Amino acid sequence: MSAFRVDLRDAWRSLRATPVVAAICVLSLALGIGANTALFSILNSLLLKSLPVQDPARLVLIDDGSWTNPIWEQIRDRQSEVFDGAFAWCSLRFDLSMHGESDFVPGAYASGDMFEVLGVAPVLGRTFTARDDVRGGGPDGPVAVISESLWRQRFGGTNDVIGRTITLSRQPFTIIGVLPAHFFGPEIGRAGDVIVPIATEAIIDGAGSMLDKRSAWWLDIMARLKPGQTIDAAATALRGIQPQVRAATIPENWGKKDQNEYLSPPFTLVSAATGESNLRTKFERPLTILLVVVGLVLVIACANIANLLIARASARRHELSLRLALGATRWRIAAQLLLESLILALAGAAAGLFIAQWASQLLVRQLATSASTVTLDLAIDWRVLMFTTGVAVVTAVIFGLAPAAGVGRIAPSEALKERGRGVTGDARFGVRNMLVIAQIGLSLALVVGAGLFVHTFATLTSRPAGFNADGLLLAQVDVRRSAVAPDGRLALYERLREAAAAVPGVSMVTASIVTPVGNIRWNMEVDVPDGPKLVGRERLSWVNAITPGWFATYGTRLEGGRDFDERDRKGAPAVAIVNDAFVRKFFPNVASPIGRTFNERLPDASNTSYEIVGVVEDSAYTSLRSEPSPIVYEPLAQTDDAKGSALSYSLRVRSTSTAGITRALASAFENVDGGVSVRFETLASQLRSSLTQERLLAMLAGFFGALALVLSALGLYGVTSYAVGRRRAEIGIRLALGATRGGIVTLVLGRVGWLVGLGIAGGAALSLWLAKYVSTLLYGVQSRDPWTLAGAATVLGAVGLLAGWLPAHRASRVDPTTALRTE
Repeated sequence: MSAFRVDLRDAWRSLRATPVVAAICVLSLALGIGANTALFSILNSLLLKSLPVQDPARLVLIDDGSWTNPIWEQIRDRQSEVFDGAFAWCSLRFDLSMHGESDFVPGAYASGDMFEVLGVAPVLGRTFTARDDVRGGGPDGPVAVISESLWRQRFGGTNDVIGRTITLSRQPFTIIGVLPAHFFGPEIGRAGDVIVPIATEAIIDGAGSMLDKRSAWWLDIMARLKPGQTIDAAATALRGIQPQVRAATIPENWGKKDQNEYLSPPFTLVSAATGESNLRTKFERPLTILLVVVGLVLVIACANIANLLIARASARRHELSLRLALGATRWRIAAQLLLESLILALAGAAAGLFIAQWASQLLVRQLATSASTVTLDLAIDWRVLMFTTGVAVVTAVIFGLAPAAGVGRIAPSEALKERGRGVTGDARFGVRNMLVIAQIGLSLALVVGAGLFVHTFATLTSRPAGFNADGLLLAQVDVRRSAVAPDGRLALYERLREAAAAVPGVSMVTASIVTPVGNIRWNMEVDVPDGPKLVGRERLSWVNAITPGWFATYGTRLEGGRDFDERDRKGAPAVAIVNDAFVRKFFPNVASPIGRTFNERLPDASNTSYEIVGVVEDSAYTSLRSEPSPIVYEPLAQTDDAKGSALSYSLRVRSTSTAGITRALASAFENVDGGVSVRFETLASQLRSSLTQERLLAMLAGFFGALALVLSALGLYGVTSYAVGRRRAEIGIRLALGATRGGIVTLVLGRVGWLVGLGIAGGAALSLWLAKYVSTLLYGVQSRDPWTLAGAATVLGAVGLLAGWLPAHRASRVDPTTALRTE
């Protein structure tokens, strides 16, 4: 320990003697380790952290998508036969506004036993129980529990919040408890600021309630295993009650075939120790790829630091040989050099932890969209500390081995030589060359990846979507709290449309149930008499219900037939407008589908016949990535779904002040019906939200690709400058013997070209090998695209030659007499 303290003191003094080198090393490591730790923190929260509840290892999820409330009630009534407890929930958003424009917060419906099953106690008041989860509300009426953050933001963190009222979709709920700050619900990435019992869904949704609908799939179900029970044993027990659960919940209006298919799929269980998360499914692969990217950047930074430390060790060669001559062992000197590397790495890791806290929060904000916030627990835990410490140690070994290994080539007799002569050897020069070649190869792989992701994002943003989003404002209206009866909502929608059209700055107003690339989707099974013989999902087509003028508002071209008009009203023959993809799939050999008919196959085995009155160009429906799919457009006036609770008004706006328009529109809607709430979003914003993953990959891969280029250029510059310095006398002799300055530049750049060429060759092979791991994330470009590879190689070659030209130019300006006199 005494020797270690001495080595530690000497290492610290040695680093203080070269503060610039030490600062560059620490800063490089802080950025590299910070970026790695930031991404690992997010992956840790998404994939590894257990739910902050009691004994999360015993939690399981009934895994097969979502479930109906009748299915949940059947499982709830039989849960004691299978589990130690179970609960259901549904994540959504609640509107807290009293009137006018909506004020959404994330929330959830949950069954009465959720908090008991999870073992979560409130910090204030109480949580609701099974007695509160009844139709119409329990003994205290409709109740709600709120999050600690909402309690502080909306209610000032005062204790008198218990018993106060919170308005959800214009309905009053009594606050009975405040949840602890660490609890965010069973779904990772979503924070439930307001949680209410499932049975109160009927109070909020009114006539549109899904509590008793056997074909409304909206709930997730989680359960707690009994002590000592395995997942397989629980799954077997669950399948034992499956026949009764399925039989009691068959949708009555389904056909015999659909009912038989409903009865057959077995219930399955998966571990839910880390919760359930749609965010995990969507971003696990992109974030993992980015973690590899920043890991490679850190390796490149380590190569640069290794070059710096080799140069620093070379400058200390006289000192080190003197130590050997005085009796120090080679191992002791190598250990001290490694200790210096470890100090640099730990200092970089400590600074990196602070950078990671800021960077991880910034990245989480990039995952959020205008329609959904993302909440992750990014607190530093033992996994993050272990990861950061491990990265620090590995990096210390990576960049510390080269200078430490060089001790073996130092002879004690060098201390007797004149200082400054013969201080380097070709072996270390070779190590530095290999480090630069590795840097260039890794940089090429990163630049190729960045090019592919940027190309993907650029292709998607410039891809013709079949509509024009510029100046288009979406107004999502909710009429559940309107006094108008459901059968009068079509008339209410028309009055709202007329009120919006009268607002100054609005030129066109139409309505639809689905907006392009939104969160609502609707499909139907299509049957064409004498058409192609399609089965199963091959018969599916997307559907939208719209008002006349919708295509003109969106700028979607009508290619044949007519638009909807006043003829297409309730009770008139059903008509439809279809897109080109629909025609290609269901009428492949028909010159014109105008006037032709097709049937919608319904679960109750009945058919609705539609006459095609128009054809429009293809446009995006689910996402900008998807290839054109068949779409059926129905008149809103003819569809029963027009009696739903929400509709989206699409407004073509001329005004440059969106804020002023939204206030005027909210006031206009409220003047028509005070029970209506509305949420505004531009279509352009909705499209940007749909490309969150692609934007994140393009932005970060591009940034780290550029950083890799800079680091490689610095490494090449350093090695070339070092080589030029060693050959100063040789260059002076060449110039004295008649060599031209251009010849000297060519000589130096020739050596640089070999380094760059070898690095590009290795990087190209690495890029082709890594391509298979990113192919599913690309669009409009092949993972082994030769043009991207060639462009990256050209950019890297140009940057490399520029980095080499600077010391080459300096070498050509050497004064021969001065160089010879110095040597």
